[in-house]
Amino acid sequence: MYNEVDYVCFLRWQDMDKIRKDIVLKEIRYWKEHRLLPEQYCDFLLSLYTEGSEAEQQIYEKKSHSFKSLFIQMLYIYILLQLVITLVVIYFTEISIDLQIAIFTVFVIICLGSVIYFYRKKHLFFHVSLIVGILILFLATVHIVSKLFSGEQLDLLFIILMNCILWIFIGFKLNLKYLIISGITGAVLLITYTFI
Repeated sequence: MYNEVDYVCFLRWQDMDKIRKDIVLKEIRYWKEHRLLPEQYCDFLLSLYTEGSEAEQQIYEKKSHSFKSLFIQMLYIYILLQLVITLVVIYFTEISIDLQIAIFTVFVIICLGSVIYFYRKKHLFFHVSLIVGILILFLATVHIVSKLFSGEQLDLLFIILMNCILWIFIGFKLNLKYLIISGITGAVLLITYTFI
């Protein structure tokens, strides 16, 4: 017969065993999320440590996947809305130039952050957020320069050329042909317009 001390020790041992098992499961899930091990190995280890009980594993994956997918979908919508908001701020509002600069800066920083995030994840929305970001930067710089320098043509041409050079640089850095072509085409058209 077991006495009371043995029973308490047995319960503590079971609790410690469950804690260790939870730690191992969290670690395997972390490996799977961050692709530190192939997905098949992680699935095998998870089924081994959950003793074939995939219900717990599927509930965890559904929760993390649903929150992550909701966040990504909201980010898609927000990035696309930024371009619309930029056009509204430029053409349909009477906001001060300081506030416009602040809004455009925040938009460009958010687009840059999403570009980095999607580039690391090898996600196709990387291209959309990059295009939206450089379009916002282009529209904002042209608008601000034309407001601050009262439409001085030389300053405007310079800022457009700088945007084209930036597109070419990013295109070569990330090996994106559409940006290289856009930058070269923009620069050639600008130079042709200026001297002809």
